[in-house]
Amino acid sequence: MTADNPEDTVGRLVRVAEKHFAAEEREAAQDLIRDAFMALPDELQEMYYDVVELHRQHKFKESSDLFEEWMDRARELGLI
Repeated sequence: MTADNPEDTVGRLVRVAEKHFAAEEREAAQDLIRDAFMALPDELQEMYYDVVELHRQHKFKESSDLFEEWMDRARELGLI
């Protein structure tokens, strides 16, 4: 058994941290949608309706991509 290369260890730690923060951010977005949807700007409300519609049409990749755009816009507005 060999010791991990320090660069490999750091890389794994970075990936774990990125996944952790991404999960926290997604949870914050879901809380925002659940608790304050009607207070969101119209642009975000409309985008989210489009996300849901794409999902209903089983266009999961498109839905996921649009949700990422939604998250980017919500970040830009300082909402998450």
